[in-house]
Amino acid sequence: MEQDDLLEEGEVLLEGVRKHWIIYVEDSISHLFGCVFFIAVTMYLSFQKVIPLLDVDNKSYISMVLTFFVIIFWTSYFYFWTKNYFDVWYVTDRHIIAVNQKDMFERDQAFMELTKIQDVSFEKNGFLSTFFGYGKLKVQTAGSDQQFVIEDVHDVEAVAHRIMELRDKAKV
Repeated sequence: MEQDDLLEEGEVLLEGVRKHWIIYVEDSISHLFGCVFFIAVTMYLSFQKVIPLLDVDNKSYISMVLTFFVIIFWTSYFYFWTKNYFDVWYVTDRHIIAVNQKDMFERDQAFMELTKIQDVSFEKNGFLSTFFGYGKLKVQTAGSDQQFVIEDVHDVEAVAHRIMELRDKAKV
């Protein structure tokens, strides 16, 4: 497992912090809407005789173009799904390990010791965020400008309180 490679010897993984499932639904709906909208506009233009979609000579060409754009929408969907899914924080008994998926094949990993955490805050903006309990989580270290931020965290308030509890236990 990926997180096992990130842990020090004797370190215990307590929690994996991921984005809320509503983000994946939201992204799926927007990509599906974009794909259906493009096909609907193409069909409308065909019926208005702007694009001769139903002509026998152009059927294979138009089918190829539509297939190409549907593939682009699917590729875009999986690109954004990958970026969202692989953005994760691992909370251990000693560290917070932030894995940030920057691009399809590029990711950053950063470590923050629990004893150096100065501030933990969260934000819930909007109706859906408040209703479903997801939001932005920020963790900042003392005396440093390093700040970990992850957006759309599932149950952000509980995660923030858990990190504060772990910080207090680590300082003792």
